[in-house]
Amino acid sequence: MKKFAFVTALTVCAVALISLAPAQDMTKKILPTARLQVPAAVERTPEQMDAFEATAVMPGKAEVPFRPTMDAARYAQLKQMASLAPRASRPGAGATSPSPLVSVPLAFSAATECDGTGGCWVPPDVAGAIGKTQFVSVSNNMFEVRDRTGILLKSKSLNAFFGYTKQAMFDPRVQYDKAYQRWVITADAFPESSTVQILGIAVSKTSSATGGFWVYKANVGVIGGAGAFYDFPMLGISQDAVQFTANVFLPNNGFQGSSLFSLGKARIYNGLNFSVPVFTGLVATLEPSYQALGDDNPDVWLAAAPGNSSVIEMYYMGNASSPFHQVLHGPIAVTGVAGYGFPPAAAQPASCAPAGANLDTLDNRFQNAGTQNGDFYYQVHTTGDFGVPTPRYYIIKGLNSHAPAVSVQNDFWLSVSSNDFNPSIATDSFGNFAINWSATDPANGVLASERVTDNNGGNPGGATGINVFTSASCYNGVGTSRWGDYSQTSADPGTGALSSAGNGVFWIDNETIPSANFWSTEVAEVVF
Repeated sequence: MKKFAFVTALTVCAVALISLAPAQDMTKKILPTARLQVPAAVERTPEQMDAFEATAVMPGKAEVPFRPTMDAARYAQLKQMASLAPRASRPGAGATSPSPLVSVPLAFSAATECDGTGGCWVPPDVAGAIGKTQFVSVSNNMFEVRDRTGILLKSKSLNAFFGYTKQAMFDPRVQYDKAYQRWVITADAFPESSTVQILGIAVSKTSSATGGFWVYKANVGVIGGAGAFYDFPMLGISQDAVQFTANVFLPNNGFQGSSLFSLGKARIYNGLNFSVPVFTGLVATLEPSYQALGDDNPDVWLAAAPGNSSVIEMYYMGNASSPFHQVLHGPIAVTGVAGYGFPPAAAQPASCAPAGANLDTLDNRFQNAGTQNGDFYYQVHTTGDFGVPTPRYYIIKGLNSHAPAVSVQNDFWLSVSSNDFNPSIATDSFGNFAINWSATDPANGVLASERVTDNNGGNPGGATGINVFTSASCYNGVGTSRWGDYSQTSADPGTGALSSAGNGVFWIDNETIPSANFWSTEVAEVVF
């Protein structure tokens, strides 16, 4: 979460937040704390985006520290303790089968930290999703559209895309709605004042991301009260609604919990105004989900893995598209979760980086949206298992009975000596999934790499996966450097008139280092 000032003048759509009763615990039923009202969207055309880009002002390069959801001193202490913990022995690669992935037929580079008029962002916080004919890649202050071969079709700053000039925009998210064949894109902005912070919400008018969008500018700065900061925003897609979560901070009181609101597709896919309840004080860092195509579960599920807690908490929302009938229940502790600890930072090969020049692995939070598919929920995060950063994925069963329990949980890694982190997972309607993550292996001279594994042939445990891309360089500065807060994996909807429920094809998007201290994006298509 890197942020920079970006100053020009533009009037922003007003947003009102009406106070209601405080949230209460009514046997797991949570009441909203406020109501968010936003005027009708403004149509944003490609021509308007082009005209804006021609007059944009580039801000300077800077970096803002990661915001932990606990006391900063405690967070630093836990990271230090993790770095000093003894390293346990991982099973050798020969103990498990390698990834059964058939191929990676396509890989290409996307946005770098210095593309566009928004200046350089360190690192860019990458995300990307596949649609019928296009791959959309978003990063801090950057929006790119490419065709399925990687050819660039459109490139704009987030400020030009949303038509917003008061502050720079960052932490973007993107999802392709397979059922409605629309793109949904969000991005946060720096606060304009103690009561105004804009969250841009854009919905494509067609299945093409190069055309027009309906654009909203919602003032989420007032959700937590005066001085609140809306951080780490996330985006989920359910049957008939779109979910938005974020961590909320106050300057003096620190973390205030996660927030959630849900918008009906019938309104925002047509550019209509909305008034919806906002739920606050939820478990950190709450992640929404992408509901698999054809899933008829009426409840929308969300999950959180709070740092250093060894638990997973879940919530479910009923009537997610109905602004006056939404019901939120939780938190519900998932049973059967194996304990997990804080991950230490990821070391790099000594041939490139000096001792102590490490890459940040964050805390134990889920960093990306999960997948909801019938009775199952899929998620992944980075743990401190074996005394090193080690990703673990979960298949959670019991959504239909509102009694979530772990069905499968497995760690995975590049090698017995690797550092593995920044994972994401996606699942199709048939339960096929792919996992994308970052890895370094100092003992074997492996620089930051992008890897992938899947469950073709069985659920992977200790899977080494296959290499997609290895960085040409490293971070060689002093101390630990930020790695991106996100990666993304998405299931391919196919190119037919109707979206495919599952074709064994996934697309991944992660961060790389093509030259010293310079971050970029690598995208790949992976096929079972």
